[in-house]
Amino acid sequence: METLANVGELLGGLGVLISLVFLAVQIRNGNELARADSQRQARHAWQENLFYMSDNGREVRQFLHSYDGMQPDSQMKAAHALIGMGNHLDLLLKLEKKGLETPDNVRFMTEAFVGLVSTKGGNQFWCDMASIDMFGDDLLKEVDSKLKNLEVPNTNLPEVLPWIRADKEWLQQT
Repeated sequence: METLANVGELLGGLGVLISLVFLAVQIRNGNELARADSQRQARHAWQENLFYMSDNGREVRQFLHSYDGMQPDSQMKAAHALIGMGNHLDLLLKLEKKGLETPDNVRFMTEAFVGLVSTKGGNQFWCDMASIDMFGDDLLKEVDSKLKNLEVPNTNLPEVLPWIRADKEWLQQT
């Protein structure tokens, strides 16, 4: 009888062990699905912001060059694009801390945003917004640390990304 009890305990222990292994596999699969969904949503939001920037390309390009002479409505369109990018990047930085975003994706999006805010108008905008803590702490810290390593304003960016170059009329105004 005692032997049967020991065999029962052993089988019960094995059952618990198998259940724990199954649970661990399920949790890992759930985490992978959560990460994939997070990345899918992040990329979708980023793409939506890029479409917005494309729809308002003239305003965004002029804003990056210098927004002082722009009409307020045009400034608002371009500022909205950069605010959207900044808020999105702040979210990605927070998700990366929790393991829900990959470092390569955060690096790519950080470099894109930092590039834009390193331009003459972009940097003026960044400094204005940072002075009033307009963005999240993670974004402020990350972007400021990246900008310290760049020559600002970054006049080379339009050579690398010709689609953001200034119109000749804007160049004559400065």
